[in-house]
Amino acid sequence: MSLADGSELSEDDSSPEPSPTPGRRDAITSVRWSIAAVLGRQLPQMVAALVLARVLGPDTYGVISAATVYVTFTTLLLDQGLAVALVQRPTVVPGLSGAVASVNLLSAALLGVITIAGSGPVADFFSAPALAPLLVVLGAGLLLKGLAITPRALLQRALRFRSIGYGDAIGGVLGAGAGITAALLGAGIWSMAWMVLVTDSLVAIVLTVAAKPGWPNLRFRLLVEILPFSLRIFGSNALAFLSRNLDNVLVGRFLGVSALSLYSMSYRVLVIPVQFIGQTVNRVIFPLFARVNHQKDKLAAGLLMATEMLAFVAIPPMLGVAVAAPELIEVVLGHSWLPAAPVLTVLSVAGARETVFNVTSPLMRSVGAGRLILRYEVLAAGVQLGGIVIGLQFGVFGVAVGLMTAGFVLSPVLLAIQRRFTGLPIRSQLGRILPPTHAGAWGVGAYLLIRWWLKAPVPVLAAGTVAYLVACATVLFLAHSRATRRAIDAARNLLGPDRRATTQES
Repeated sequence: MSLADGSELSEDDSSPEPSPTPGRRDAITSVRWSIAAVLGRQLPQMVAALVLARVLGPDTYGVISAATVYVTFTTLLLDQGLAVALVQRPTVVPGLSGAVASVNLLSAALLGVITIAGSGPVADFFSAPALAPLLVVLGAGLLLKGLAITPRALLQRALRFRSIGYGDAIGGVLGAGAGITAALLGAGIWSMAWMVLVTDSLVAIVLTVAAKPGWPNLRFRLLVEILPFSLRIFGSNALAFLSRNLDNVLVGRFLGVSALSLYSMSYRVLVIPVQFIGQTVNRVIFPLFARVNHQKDKLAAGLLMATEMLAFVAIPPMLGVAVAAPELIEVVLGHSWLPAAPVLTVLSVAGARETVFNVTSPLMRSVGAGRLILRYEVLAAGVQLGGIVIGLQFGVFGVAVGLMTAGFVLSPVLLAIQRRFTGLPIRSQLGRILPPTHAGAWGVGAYLLIRWWLKAPVPVLAAGTVAYLVACATVLFLAHSRATRRAIDAARNLLGPDRRATTQES
């Protein structure tokens, strides 16, 4: 592993000393490179997904949507929460990361065999025969995903987000390029296989070279101490997967892969802010919170900062997507995808809410609240399952409404959890969410006026976007100037040079 002075330290020679508390410059640098990592991987793959959807159409793309649900599930099972425990631990004894890597690789091999053997029944479940051979190839590629888990955790623990950024960007860009090229050459559903395999192989190579995690070993006794916490994390992750993906599974099973393609494409918009923004903050906030988890005042300050940042970056854009959904769908994907517009509107609102509360999970993990995480995920799974099952009776739009409603029902619980660990009143937490929500509501009104005035999709989208942005900016600067200045200063700190840190060093 690389030290701050650039020297290399092998795992067996490492000292089990805790990592130093990070400073302001460390946090800013980590956030910048985490943003680069998420954007470098997710943005090209989102573009590739849109290209594949446009080229293949809803019916064929439904097979890829079903494969995506299954691959997401198998990715969850690869780690069992051990990587999270590796990051959360104040010290890491020699040999522990090698034991974690061994478990990851063994899990990947086992899941690969299960995927290949079960490809036929899974295809029958979704009534999509073309899914079976695709799953065989994707199952064989699970070893690549397993190989990258431990190096990523070690780099995240050391706040070496630059290396993660390079790996994700290289894999994301080249993998998306491979998928788009395959689609344009007529590869059909196999375009997904090209994209996934190229991405995973490059990410695994870059992260392994950067982290130098050492060889896997069979010292599984070292896992005993972290196993209780990791199993709680695994259980909570499994329940989170259930609550967040059961809608896709049920839509594909009972409404068909064509309906699944409409729903999953809209669902991708929900996960855009969660992946691009929430995941960025999650990656950085977790190790930073873990280092100050005994200082309630610092946890409170960090929570307020993260909540406000997430709200400003996620809420106005997602409300804009929600109101512009019909025009966006028709212009970007084509008329055949237009039935997805109302689903996109609902899931955009749900995505904004979920992004803002994405900070709760790293907060709970940082203080080692494994039991509370598990209990919350049990509650969340039950509430979301109820919303999805009720909504399923009304088609894909009903499922979207059920999922969004369940999320808002759970929000007070998340606010109470955040108050428990930081001491912040719920009113103070909501105060950081209100300004961008207020501005976004005015922007929605401005866009609707443009739609009433104009009719053609392209003019409405162009003029409506301008009107939306002007309305949002006006409300933010006139009614919420203090919060807006804080958000602008935070953006400058993240995106601009850190002058104060540079001055102190000189």
